[in-house]
Amino acid sequence: MTEARTMFARHKLGGTSDYVRWLRENHYIAIHWDNSPSTDEEDYGNDARSRAYQEIRRMRRVARSHDGPVVVGAYYGNKVDEFQNSMLIGRIEPEADVNIIHAKAGGSPEVYPNEEAAREAGVPNKFEDEELELGDEEVVYKALPLVGCEAYDEPRAFSFKDYPLLSAVRPRHHSFCNWHAAKAHLRAIDSGRDSFREIESDVEDHSKLLAPAQLEVLCNEYLRLEDSFPEYTQTLPVGRTMRAVDIVGQFQSGNLFAQVTQDTGSDLKEKAKKLASYTGENSTCVLFGPSDETVTLNEYNIVSGLTPTNLQNNDILYIPVTNVVAFVDSQRPELLDTMYDLPDPIVR
Repeated sequence: MTEARTMFARHKLGGTSDYVRWLRENHYIAIHWDNSPSTDEEDYGNDARSRAYQEIRRMRRVARSHDGPVVVGAYYGNKVDEFQNSMLIGRIEPEADVNIIHAKAGGSPEVYPNEEAAREAGVPNKFEDEELELGDEEVVYKALPLVGCEAYDEPRAFSFKDYPLLSAVRPRHHSFCNWHAAKAHLRAIDSGRDSFREIESDVEDHSKLLAPAQLEVLCNEYLRLEDSFPEYTQTLPVGRTMRAVDIVGQFQSGNLFAQVTQDTGSDLKEKAKKLASYTGENSTCVLFGPSDETVTLNEYNIVSGLTPTNLQNNDILYIPVTNVVAFVDSQRPELLDTMYDLPDPIVR
């Protein structure tokens, strides 16, 4: 597969639903931070922690870098109900600068190829007219045009009903950002794959093909299937129920708390530290993490290659996620088949 950068665009922007519908139908991703054609992030807060600053800079840099293909999953359902259950996937036009789109009631939106052209045309600019106040009927977007993927001649829509993972792993807050959780999925869709089974032999670590939420489900299934956890029962929903753990359950030896992560280094240490607070009598803690990372966790009571019955009260059992994927695939290959299957685009 092409090693493309993967990004997410959420259209929770100002303007009418008709404008958002026009953006999708004409294959644009857009952000709306103030009504101005400016693509200088310093105009939007002069603060690197500001979301406006970050997103304006990110859009400008992506447009002008041309370092390689950029695959985008674009969601328009915040403003248009009919788009709530699907996502448009395409590539950012490699030759485009940041386009400026001026939309106002009574006509089709006007598209300008760059900031300079928009300024020459007199597009409203809040930073030059402090009294400028526009409602939803007139807005100025910063935008990038989308083109087809490697496998498709134009951007294609994919249904969440056919592939719910695209909805489950959407970034929560940003309007335009990198999308690491769906990296393998967007790249595979971009290249027209039907299943990750097609590329299994090319991938050393199969756990990298799965999104974090999918790994959590697999680790929970591993606990059900592995004889070392007799009578295992999940007692809370997997993922995001508690801040420090992803899996909560019980088995013959008492309560079980588990964290699932692909983090390394200091991020992995921080998760081990939080999980350690759940160790103690009648509690078993399991850290599912990357292979060969236990050496970074020497300050914690991390052990591997043992069964829960061998653990001391303050020990954390470390299990590589690669082992989990291989084991569950050997026991329940149909589960991996389902996770590996990739969607077909919506047929119009």
